[in-house]
Formats: sequence, C-alpha cells, structure tokens
Amino acid sequence: MASSLPAEESSVPVVFLVGAARYETPMGPRQIIHEALDRALPAAIRTNHRLILRAPNGDELFADAFVGDVQRAYGRVEITVEATSIDPPADAEPRPFTNFGFDHLAIAVADRAGARDFFHHALRMQIVRDDEHQTVLTTGHTALFLFDARPGIPLSDPAPSKWHHLGFVVDDLEAALWHIQRYGQGVSSDFTLLERDERWSLYLHYQNGPVRLMIQISEIKPEARGLREPRRFADHLYDYSRGPYGAAAKYST
Repeated sequence: MASSLPAEESSVPVVFLVGAARYETPMGPRQIIHEALDRALPAAIRTNHRLILRAPNGDELFADAFVGDVQRAYGRVEITVEATSIDPPADAEPRPFTNFGFDHLAIAVADRAGARDFFHHALRMQIVRDDEHQTVLTTGHTALFLFDARPGIPLSDPAPSKWHHLGFVVDDLEAALWHIQRYGQGVSSDFTLLERDERWSLYLHYQNGPVRLMIQISEIKPEARGLREPRRFADHLYDYSRGPYGAAAKYST
C-alpha cells in the first residue's frame, strides 16, 4: 500500500510488519510515524487495537517519533507492529472507570508561531514542545496543543481556529472505551490505541448533527502519574464538581 508525496519533498520508505503482512508508504523525514500508520495500515488494524511498535533491533518506538530520526537511529524505517484487539468479549461485564477531567485542548491554527508567542508571552504559558509536528504550552495542570491548519494531517480538521481535539485522562482506558461504545450515541472510534512515552491514547469521534468532534482519552503510565507541586495552583482553583454552578443555580428552587 502506498501514498504519494509532493515531488519536491524527499521521501523515506516506511514499512510496517504486522504478522506476515507488510505495508509500506513513503513519508517525509519530518513527518511522524502516526501519519504513516494512518496512511499505510488498513482500517481493521487501525480501529480498536492496542499497538506496540518496535524498531528493527527490538527497541520500542512511539507514534509521535519523526521518520527521519528513526531512519538515522536504525538505518531504515522498518517497524514491527504488535496488534492486540481491545474489543470487549461478547460476555464481558462493564467495569467502572474514573474520568479525571480535562487534560488538554488541541486547536488548529493558521499561524502556529504567532499563536505560540501569544500564549507564551501574553498569557505566560510555558513552552514544553515546539517542532514541525506540534507546539505544546502548559500552565502545569493543563496544556494547549497547537497544530498547523493544513490538509493531510491524520485525524485533523484543515480549517484554522477550529477545535482539533479535547483530551481527557481516565484510570482504565479499555473500560472507558467499552463504556463509551455501550452508552455513547453517535460515537465512532477512528484510530487505534497508541502508545506514547507517558501515556496510552485512543481517539474517538462524536457526531452531533452536522458537527463532528474529536475526543482523545488517555491513560497515563504509572511511572508518569502525579503532579510535582500540586499546592502551587490547587488551592486557587474552583471545584466545579461541588454542585450546581453559578448564582442562578444557588437561588433556583
């Protein structure tokens, strides 16, 4: 299976080995493995599977690694994919999970450098990532992800100033997925469960009339959980979960 790149862009062959099957697509060196997965792998693998990616020597890879970096490290981009279904068994009983709340908001912008400078300088957010793939700014407990508004990005809306996706953190990702599949009207899973350095993530789409919203749910790996200095901000935040919000709710009968 293959996709084309603009003639002026150098390409790197990216190969995925899934069991006895082989899938290949050309990618630019500053594109990420996630994009190659979206182009090369069939929907049957990209939907409702937990994927572990390994380099030719067995090292584990992550989906947001740059293609060129993988090529320099290993000489070629040939990735073995371990795909395990995460669909619940037919007789599976629902199990509880906890949604810990809003983790990050991702938006697509026409001028990513300008948006980065605004949120960094004007709103004093800390820049923790800024490269060809994305810009990430944080206040410590929440993050803002900035993506370029352009066609061809997997799971993205090419229009600028649109919600790219909303990210939530849960304690049991598979339980959350099964719960959403059971009770979520208008929800589809358009991408598989991907491992990153600090988390496992699954992307869902929710259709509401003409509006289609992308939602990411993540489970943070045990070694990456916890905030280093929670008291720096927690004592100044409002607990929305305490009950009805606002003066109108307070005086309503």
